[in-house]
Amino acid sequence: MNAAVSRIGVDDVDALIAGAEFFSSSVAGWSTAGVRAWASEVLARRGPVSLVPVADLAPDVLCAAVGTAGSVAALAELPPAGDEPVTVIRALQRQLGREIGAVMPINAATVNAVFPVIAAAELGLPLVDCDGMGRALPLIHQTSYAMAGLPLTPLSATSVVHDLISIDTTPARAELLIRALLSTAGGWLMCALHPTPARDLAAGAIAGSMSRVVRVGRVLTNATDHEAIVRGLAGTVGASVLGGGRVVELGPSGRRGAPAQPANPTTVVVQEEHGRGRLIRLEAQNELLLAVIDGVVTTAVPDLLCLLDRHSLRMKGLERVAVGDDVDVLAVPAAPVWHSAAGLALAGPAAFGLPVRHPREAHPKETRPMEIRSKEDRR
Repeated sequence: MNAAVSRIGVDDVDALIAGAEFFSSSVAGWSTAGVRAWASEVLARRGPVSLVPVADLAPDVLCAAVGTAGSVAALAELPPAGDEPVTVIRALQRQLGREIGAVMPINAATVNAVFPVIAAAELGLPLVDCDGMGRALPLIHQTSYAMAGLPLTPLSATSVVHDLISIDTTPARAELLIRALLSTAGGWLMCALHPTPARDLAAGAIAGSMSRVVRVGRVLTNATDHEAIVRGLAGTVGASVLGGGRVVELGPSGRRGAPAQPANPTTVVVQEEHGRGRLIRLEAQNELLLAVIDGVVTTAVPDLLCLLDRHSLRMKGLERVAVGDDVDVLAVPAAPVWHSAAGLALAGPAAFGLPVRHPREAHPKETRPMEIRSKEDRR
């Protein structure tokens, strides 16, 4: 079930997109028709992309990540022209004065799992079976690449109107500059970044991420009943069901998020309809970040939380969830690197302004349950 995938072809596009949705709790259900058609056309014309482990590359092969910064909604409203992934790789090559020999994802989730496939196919390059997040995180420097000290810049970016931007600075400054440019650029930028020789990449890459996306997508597209999906996800990525029931509350959270995070805090409350009738409170900023069950923190970022619609058997994105939806709350453990002290500092609850400790931190007895209040209590 968990064997590595050796190539991605046109027949894998549906699984690729379904898996990419799973690893982003905010935009599952996003309009995929344009990206699906684009990827299918490129792979039909250029042939399948080879998916290779880092260890199979020659040590001096220069790898670079391809992905977007900004809003998936903006991408749907102002779709790419089709040449952006190739444009940014070629621009980065000019910056560096060197050829890029392999492409990798910055994060194997949402459209950022698809664009590296398109870039690799168009350029005739291998796609490295890895990523830097293992899920979607909002900031471009919230990656295992950056945690390992791999250079984020030089970075090349292009916009919907084909502005061409080059940045060479620290990871934190690069994030600030990209955020400042997004509104003028149309809400999204296609980027090529993290130019890294293969000999160094293994220290910072989360291995097998693209294979995992395709395998999860196959579970979601092939299974025909709820139990088969839950069982398949458990076997493929270690997913567990925290609980299931009806969404009974949805709206702005009563807290403030971290200043650096580009989203407003949101709360989703699920009332279990079977078993113990527990309340599952989910806190979010773009992505689902925290699960609190009857006042106890059970799962927290960087572990993945997502919602499975029990009727459609499709993932339910935060932007599309509604009161009355019948959902399962799923949890998937993050890559081990994220449970290190450095990983939790970069992408744990405190990085999002959440006043709790991660359940896996070294001193669980000091963990304080987050205060849970209803809308009525907050008034």
